[in-house]
This record gives sequence, structure tokens and C-alpha cells, in this order.
Amino acid sequence: MKVLLIYHHPSTRTLLEELSGTFNYELYCCPDHLNAQTTYTNQSFDVMIVETTDREYAWRPAVKDLQKCPPAPFLIMIGKGSEEEMTAALNLGAAAFLATPVRPQLLSMVFSQMMKRIELESQVQEAQRRAARIQKELEQSLERQKEAIAEKDLTYRELLLAYSRLQELNQQKNNFLAMATHELRTPVTVMKGYHRILLDERLGKLQPQQKEVLLESEQSCSRLIRIINSLLDLSRIEAGKLELIYQENDFINNVKMVIKQTKEACKRKQLSLVLKLSKGIRRFRYDRDKVNQVLTHLLENSIKYTPPGGKVYVSVQPYFWERRSADAAAGLKPQKEQRHQLEERTNHSSNAIMVQVTDTGIGISPEHQQEIFDEFTQVSSNQMNRSGLGLGLTISKRIIEAHGGKIWVDSRLNSGSKFIFLLPLSPSETSPGINEIRS
Repeated sequence: MKVLLIYHHPSTRTLLEELSGTFNYELYCCPDHLNAQTTYTNQSFDVMIVETTDREYAWRPAVKDLQKCPPAPFLIMIGKGSEEEMTAALNLGAAAFLATPVRPQLLSMVFSQMMKRIELESQVQEAQRRAARIQKELEQSLERQKEAIAEKDLTYRELLLAYSRLQELNQQKNNFLAMATHELRTPVTVMKGYHRILLDERLGKLQPQQKEVLLESEQSCSRLIRIINSLLDLSRIEAGKLELIYQENDFINNVKMVIKQTKEACKRKQLSLVLKLSKGIRRFRYDRDKVNQVLTHLLENSIKYTPPGGKVYVSVQPYFWERRSADAAAGLKPQKEQRHQLEERTNHSSNAIMVQVTDTGIGISPEHQQEIFDEFTQVSSNQMNRSGLGLGLTISKRIIEAHGGKIWVDSRLNSGSKFIFLLPLSPSETSPGINEIRS
């Protein structure tokens, strides 16, 4: 790694020379901004550290010229800490600003974060290049098929070989997705840990503005970790590696635990949480963690898309499920008939449980109610607080169906949504691609 230092005080150069052994970088030093501009304009550096002077910010044009050579270096500014200096550093795209005298611990921490960022960017670029190569191979394969079909010269064996190739490429894509997301999670988790060290002020007192910036950055790291975890879950499902760990559990107690974890979010948004938990639901065997993951996502969705002052309802009740009517429960029959059947079936001897999460939020238009369960889908009606990759409902659907259950939505635009899922008390045969573990 190449580091360019434009310094004003010899102590700054001494400090950077001492750190070079720790972080294994090649240091280029220049005590004058104009000389640096003349000598290094056409060279490329990974990091550029600029110590400001009092000469009416004469260093600005030099820094701008040195940044023109792609890729743009990671810029660290060192100065007295005046508002003018910090504003100028921000305008130049500096990633960090250190006030003199520079503390070695703080500079080491900045270098550590910078190296993690450079490593992460390198991994992302490599992932993009590999994805582009795979995409190119897919496009070329599809084009070859179109040309062969158009010429009517493609035999059955050739079609079979082409299909096998596509399957192989798709498996490579799944393997790559699993590997890339797993590799991304570790550095992002480390970055979040560094944020927490700073926010706990273990390395020194923070200014309010610094704490605010770090809090926003930590929240972004948390959001990225959630996205990566969702991609990992999806890659396991696509690769047929989803494991269901069946254990006998008290479903009502688990629901209460999940609700307790979301009460604070409801309170912050001034939402009322109403519970209706039926008694007499016997303990049964299911994967507690994965079903809790589904319930948590449905509650978070309701909280996210319900305006302040609204209500969220959660109900759990016994249910008699006729499997031949599963399509009706999925919403293929008219809404009134479907509601009537649900009410009627709850009076029979139960062989399943029905969980409903209802809100008074923005709702979903009928034409979008099926596609919300597709991968990477966020419907256009959900403009409020749109975030994430649109994988939560996809993963929830796969988990419920892997249990032999069913999940669907009953909603109207601007009239709230009701997500319903059924879990059989005695699961049927495991779905293909699901690894079942019973204990």
C-alpha cells in the first residue's frame, strides 16, 4: 500500500514513519504542497495524508490535483481543528480529520478502519467482476440457444447439455452469493465493533457532532449486517441447506417473548400493541428460532408501515385445516367466503394453529399481494420507510412452507394489512431441499 504524506511539522512525519511498520505501507513524504503537486500529480496512491498550513489554504489546489489520478486515494486531513479547516476537508472529500497534536492511538484506529474499508471495497469489486463474468456467460449461453432454435438445428441432446450448463452456472451463482456474503459479514462486524469502542468513549471523550456521526455510521453497519444475514439465509435456502430443528415448545410463550422484544419499537413510534392469545394450544414440535424469525419480521413490517398513533394486533388461535382447501386459504376464493371459512374452521377440533399480525398501516393494493413474497421485491405502494432488499417475506414464506404450513396476506390500500400463517401441529413430510433435524 502506498501512502503520500504532505506534512508541515516533522513530528507528523516521524509518527507516520513509526506506523509504517505496523500497517506495512510504503511512505512518500513531501514537506511542501507545491512540490508534492509537481512531483506526484501523475502517480497513484492508496492513502493521502495532508497537514494544513496557515497560508490561506494554498494546499487546496494541490490536493485537488493529486486526487484526479484514479482511483481516488483515501484522504486524511490534519489541522488545528478550526471550522474553516474542517469545512474545507469535507469539501475535498476527506474521510477523516485529525486535530493537532495528533494522538498515535487515534491515528492507528483511523488506519485500521481505513484498511478494513479498502479490503471491503476490493472484495466488492472482485465480487462485481465475478458476477459480471457469470452474467456474461449466462447471456452468451442464452444467445446460443436462441440462435440454435431459430435455425432449427439444435438436437435434443444439445438442448439437454445447454440446460445442464445453465444449472451449473446457477449453482455457481448460489455458491458465489453464499461465499461473498459470508466474507462481507466479518469485516462489517469488526467495523461495528470499532464504532462501539468509540461511542463508549474508551479512546477518549467525543464531541457531540462526532458522536452523532458515529451513531449514524453504526446504524448503517447494523443495517448492512441485516442485509448480509438475509442474503445468507436466502443462499442456504437456494442451495438446499436450510435446516429445520424440530423440538417440542410452548408456542404461546415464544410469541410473548417475540412481542416483548418489539414493545420498545412500538413505544418509540407511539403504536398500540393488542394481543389475543388463545388458551389450550398444546405444545408441539417445530423449529422455534425460524418461526420466531418469521413472526419478528411480520411485526417489524407492521411497525414500519404503520403511521404513529396506529395499532398492531397479534392473535394466535387453534385452527382446523383441511389440506385440500389450502388453495382457498391462500386467497384464491373471494374475500368474504375466505373469512367465513376461517371463522367456521376454528370451531372444529384443531390440527393447526393460525397466527395473524394485523395493522392499521398503509396497506397493499390487490395487484401486489402475490409479488410481495417474491425475491428482492418492494411494491410501489410501500413508499414509506422503504429499506432492505425485499427478502424478509420471501424467507418467511420458505420457512413456513418448509414446516408444511401456509402464509398469505389480506390487505387493501390505505386500510391496513393482515398477514396470516398456518402451522400444522403434526408436520407433514419435509419439503425438498430441507434438512430436518428432530430432537
